Amino acid sequence: MQKLFRQKLSREPLSLPGLPAGLLFPASRVLLAASGKAWLAVVLHTLLLHTLLLLSASTTVQAETRYRVDIEAPSSVDDLLKQHLEIMRWLNSPRMNTAEWHRMLQATPRNIEDLLATEGYLSPQITQNVSTSTEGNNGQDIRQQATFSVDPGPPSVIKEVAINFTGEITRQAADIKPTPESLRENWSLKPGMRFSQDRWNSAKRSLLGGLILQRYPAAHISKSLAEIDAASNEVRLELALESGQPYRFGEVEVYGLQRYPRSVVDNINPIKPGEPYSQARLLFFQSELQATGYFSNVEVSSRAEGVDPEAAPIVVNVTELQAVQVGIGVGASTNTGARTTLTYQDLNLFNRGWRFTNTFKLEQKAQSLNSLIRLPTDKNGYRDSFNADLNRIDVEGQTTSTLGTGVKRSWGPRSFEQTIGAAYLLEHVAVAGSDSQNNYAATVSYGVTLRRIDNELNPTRGYLFNALFTSAPIDVMANGKFLQSYAKVQAYYPLTRSTQFIGRLEGGVVTGASNAPATYLFRAGGDQSVRGYAYQSLGVADGDAVIGGRYLVTGSLEVIQWLTEQWGAAAFVDFGNAANTTRDLKPVYGYGLGARFKSPAGPIGIDVAHGQETGEYRLHFNLGVTF
Repeated sequence: MQKLFRQKLSREPLSLPGLPAGLLFPASRVLLAASGKAWLAVVLHTLLLHTLLLLSASTTVQAETRYRVDIEAPSSVDDLLKQHLEIMRWLNSPRMNTAEWHRMLQATPRNIEDLLATEGYLSPQITQNVSTSTEGNNGQDIRQQATFSVDPGPPSVIKEVAINFTGEITRQAADIKPTPESLRENWSLKPGMRFSQDRWNSAKRSLLGGLILQRYPAAHISKSLAEIDAASNEVRLELALESGQPYRFGEVEVYGLQRYPRSVVDNINPIKPGEPYSQARLLFFQSELQATGYFSNVEVSSRAEGVDPEAAPIVVNVTELQAVQVGIGVGASTNTGARTTLTYQDLNLFNRGWRFTNTFKLEQKAQSLNSLIRLPTDKNGYRDSFNADLNRIDVEGQTTSTLGTGVKRSWGPRSFEQTIGAAYLLEHVAVAGSDSQNNYAATVSYGVTLRRIDNELNPTRGYLFNALFTSAPIDVMANGKFLQSYAKVQAYYPLTRSTQFIGRLEGGVVTGASNAPATYLFRAGGDQSVRGYAYQSLGVADGDAVIGGRYLVTGSLEVIQWLTEQWGAAAFVDFGNAANTTRDLKPVYGYGLGARFKSPAGPIGIDVAHGQETGEYRLHFNLGVTF
């Protein structure tokens, strides 16, 4: 028989085991009566209720606080405040809380005043408006917003500038540069100009640089003072510079040379012992060493501390390239088609620092094997070279095969480089529909190249000029006498900060053309000539072939609109032709659009051009500045 148990009701609350304190149930009117199964049911219900209560407590919604700051200020200072105010940088910080928000609100007006003072605004009016609101479906999210209205007031202007010099610069001869007078004249912050901290710092750097870069590398600023009158918004500037001793260059110290002879550095050095110190001369020396082809990195400097000012050493640190280099490359040209290139280079031939380069190039329309030996620059500044070439080119119905050798001497800086040379050429020419012929010529040449541009790789202003005269002066060493004259000029001019103009003009003439090998005659068309026409497709018609003519004229007008720092769009018109007479020298035109990219190796251009004469569209690809 089943036993029943009854418990009298109590007025004390009933506490369920395992529940937190406070989760109590009134015991009144609760009757626990159960057999074994009844007690199990009570326990299960109690556990279920316990679980539901815990889940309910754990899903309580937490209120979220959001922060926003608005700056109302003129455009002249708006970006400055938004970029540099401390409160703007803290908005998205996970550490932002209500206490930090109120601290920032108190500090921001002073922060604004300090920032405006760096731009010369000394009496700003600042209004602060702070509001708190709630948002969200349940109204639990809090939004804190602050608005700062800023009137910067009138800018401070420079009333007076006092620049004083001490040291040897005050005792140097009047004709020695720089002079205190010339430095004061070049001071950029003149009375009446607006003052700002950036302009003040920049002007000081520029003035000190005028001393450090020339003759006085140990110069320093001994006094710097900007007195600001907040009442009148006027600034008085005072600056004192100590020039120190004038320095002269001494001997050269070279570090990093292992494979190549010391002469590859010494013969390049344009600086003589005792020459006045000049940073420009050091940079020129550095660029000349970098251009030799022996080094992957070059750094040229001079020590100014702890040395004799009359003999400051020139310190050259170099990182050598590997002496032997082998390369293979594949590519394509819109002139001569797909190509494969094999290159072997020895930068220390016979352990004399001679640079030997052997290049085999296999293209669809041209094949070549070229060998070149370049000697190091000698102590007189001459750069000598020897070459031997085997070439074949099949273009527009004319196949030309040549074997040539020559010597050349160059001298002068890149800004004004001159060359003389002597060469001997054997040539076989086959023209479709005509008999082939053999030509030969011993020639002498003179060339000059002027480079007056602001940047060697990506020029934006200046010009390049090249002229070359090649003559066969002796009948017995050629098919006959002839003279080829050729010139090319390319100019760069910025129309605006982002718009650039490039103009090109080239011309050539051959006298005694009936004696000249085909190599010395002119054809036009292609990437660097008249775009919109096939490579060397403009010239003298000979049946189905195009051969070279006595006269050449080509040109180009191009405008580039730079869309970003590196990418631009180009529009161009090319013109030109080659002919045997000036009467037949009628220009044809090509025009089109292209894209430009400023790469570390120079400008890269991809163009689509329309040839007006042929009605065809052609793709053209260009890399670098060819001069």
